[in-house]
This record gives sequence, structure tokens and C-alpha cells, in this order.
Amino acid sequence: MAPLLQWELKFLPLAVGWFERAKPCSTLSIGESDGERIRCLEESDEEFGSRILTALYQFVRGAPKKVMERRDQLILVAAYDDKIAMVEKEIERLRNENKRLREIAQSARKDALRIIEKVGEECFEE
Repeated sequence: MAPLLQWELKFLPLAVGWFERAKPCSTLSIGESDGERIRCLEESDEEFGSRILTALYQFVRGAPKKVMERRDQLILVAAYDDKIAMVEKEIERLRNENKRLREIAQSARKDALRIIEKVGEECFEE
């Protein structure tokens, strides 16, 4: 994996894709003997998965600084996502509160107009 480090972490998705495409090749048969195929390589899913993890570990171990930078960036993004979610929730709460207060104000205006009309009618009656 060391020669691939020149591309830093940009190569990591390609390496993962390579392993996915290589999975069918984990059983390799060559030649025949007495009508039976001779198997020179047969790997279980567990062994193949272990090889994938080992290769990826070596790759990531070779670029720890880049991994840590990306990790820090992801932590910052997650923190900003949390803050954005909190702000959006607060904005929604304030919109609901604004709507409620407007309804109260409209109701108070209507009540005030009714009272003014009533007082005005009483003044004219006298």
C-alpha cells in the first residue's frame, strides 16, 4: 500500500472498490487432474475480510496526519450540523411564538374596537 500513499486519501475509495471487485477471485482454480479442478487458492469470507481490513489499516497507518485532519474536519462539520439544527429548531420555535403573539394582538385589537364601539354608542345615547 505504501506506493499508493502519494495520492493520500484520494485513493482510499478506489482501494475499497478494488477489493469489492476482487472478491470473486478469492477462489482460484488452475488445471485439472483426473477430471477434478485443482484449487490453488480458496479463501473464506472471513479471511478475505481480514485481508481487506489489514490492507486498509496499512494504508491509513501510512497517512495518519491526513486521517487526523479529515477526522478533525468531520468533527467540525458534525458540530456545525448540530448548531445549524439547533438554530433551525429555535427559528421554528420563534416563528410559532410570533404567530401566537400576532393572534393574541389581533384578538386584543378586536376586543378594543368592540369596547370603543360600545363606549361610543353609550356616549351618543346620553
